[in-house]
Amino acid sequence: MNKPLILSTKKLDVGLRERIVQNGLAYMEYDAIHVKPVPFEMPALTDYIIFSSKNAVKTVLKNGSPLANAQVLCVGEQSKALLFKNGIKTMKTAKNMEELVLFIQKLAKNASFLHFCGNRRLPLLAIKMAALKANFKEIVVYDTTLNVKKINAVPDAILFYSPSGVESYTDQNAIGNSSCFCIGKTTAKVLPMHPKDLIVLDNPSIKTLVAKAIQHLKKHQHA
Repeated sequence: MNKPLILSTKKLDVGLRERIVQNGLAYMEYDAIHVKPVPFEMPALTDYIIFSSKNAVKTVLKNGSPLANAQVLCVGEQSKALLFKNGIKTMKTAKNMEELVLFIQKLAKNASFLHFCGNRRLPLLAIKMAALKANFKEIVVYDTTLNVKKINAVPDAILFYSPSGVESYTDQNAIGNSSCFCIGKTTAKVLPMHPKDLIVLDNPSIKTLVAKAIQHLKKHQHA
């Protein structure tokens, strides 16, 4: 009897890979997307700075941009943790962009906002800011490219971490009967079809995503 197979669309840390194998499961991984920092000029700081991804945080910090005195809003615990590690406290950390937009609506109407993001950012924030007629600017600090690849295996579970990752995987591969585990609602929304089993995290965490997949496959393995 073949072991149930987990496919991760992002290369995981050694500890997480070992955890999967130690639970009697097979494992495959590849990076469905590639992220590359791009040159950018740091403008004068605004009232609020917005980060919607850990990649944006990494790039801006590497650029040596002064954020210590800024009021920072971000999406995701990973972004928050990286900022905190570098001495920057967040005023608000949201689970997803929809939640952050609701928070922004309660802030001062004449406030200014700066969003550090990738080239494939979703339009929700920009659309909402335009509707609010807010003083808002986006700066692209990294490019995301799809690493389209045909997977010659039928995974029992697929781990997805971003909308771009879903797009990359489904370009050449069908979801079929695979169970899908998504880091958040935004990622789950772009799946081209509703999988047999769909597990979406309320509090995005790669560690939790892996744990959910292991738990799910072991439960069905012994059912």
